[in-house]
Amino acid sequence: MDAANTTYNNSLNSFCIVGINFRKSNMNVRNKFSITPDQSIVLLNQAAAKKVAGCLVLSTCNRTEIYGLSPDPQVLVEMFCDNTDSTREEFLEQSYSFSGKDAIEHLFKVSSGLDSQIIGDYEILSQLKHSAKIAKECGSLNSFMERAINYALQVSKEIKTKTKLSSGTVSVSYAAIEIIKEKIKDLTNKKILLVGTGKFGNHIAQNLEDYLPGAVISFANRTNEKALELAKQYDAEFVSYENLPDAAGEADVIIVSSAAKNYTILPSFFNAGKSHLILDLSVPQNVHPDVKNITGITLLNVDEVSRILDKTIANRQAEVPKALAIINETLGSLEDWHRQQFNNPLLRIVKSQLFQISEIYFSENNDYENIHKVVSALAVRLKEKDNKGCQALLALNSYLQMNYEKAS
Repeated sequence: MDAANTTYNNSLNSFCIVGINFRKSNMNVRNKFSITPDQSIVLLNQAAAKKVAGCLVLSTCNRTEIYGLSPDPQVLVEMFCDNTDSTREEFLEQSYSFSGKDAIEHLFKVSSGLDSQIIGDYEILSQLKHSAKIAKECGSLNSFMERAINYALQVSKEIKTKTKLSSGTVSVSYAAIEIIKEKIKDLTNKKILLVGTGKFGNHIAQNLEDYLPGAVISFANRTNEKALELAKQYDAEFVSYENLPDAAGEADVIIVSSAAKNYTILPSFFNAGKSHLILDLSVPQNVHPDVKNITGITLLNVDEVSRILDKTIANRQAEVPKALAIINETLGSLEDWHRQQFNNPLLRIVKSQLFQISEIYFSENNDYENIHKVVSALAVRLKEKDNKGCQALLALNSYLQMNYEKAS
């Protein structure tokens, strides 16, 4: 294999993913490996210092993954452990890694909802877009990583359009609505408190408005301005964060989707005997575990909320082969693009040299049509068989033959 081809293959294989998700780890374990937005920025800056060509951090309630371009995936493992409350041994026991095409395929499965805890759940898509935006702002999203993310968004859209993988309204945020409707038959004037008004909280707020119109909804957030803004948007009540203990004690239902590192809902907020349904959709958990022991309280975490959707998931499994076929086709397109990027310098050189030959030997400096034909044919042949020296000679011979025939 020549040096150029080696460079191409090394570049392709250097795309790596290391992570931990719901498949191997329960929520308590995932808590230890979550990465906050502030930690993400620190990690992305570390990636540049460690000469990781491109890097992206995706941290959600179901997974934490680091995507990077590095010949050694262990560099990503080190950054993961340095920025979480875990040891290398703990991480390796729970984690997984992918490289090359396998890593790209995993990215496509994540973006399209095939690797979600609830299959077909597209909430991950907005989180992936946000992670890419942060990486780009930090200067850690190089051209290949950006193109890979764009292809991931493309494959997600195509699967959503051409399959029924996301048929019905099913997501963790909607599952929360289903549980509330199941546990509380009459929601008229029931008080529902949403704690945490980030992007996920916004999804929940929209579902609360759409599906529980009779309830009295209020919003609280560590940043009061955000809660107030969302309350105005949905014509709901605003709760100052300082008044959270009282509001929680009065609420019939509490949904928590906060990104706080410490518990925000404490046992001291409640009196034994009053009924409360609490859904903690946060990772790390934001409701103190002892809350579950208080008489009258039903507390469910994100894993328990997700399990109610098993029947819908079974129906969606039939669409998986169609989705995988779209992923495979898009993988081929990404490979073609990557190969073309590698071949472009040669194509430009050949094109330039053909113009020089045309001008020197055939007294023409505007033989655009024939040169375009030759270079286009060369691009096609390089896709099929990537032996550049032979293909370039074939292109030269083809052009000389064209001019010989024109002169005859």
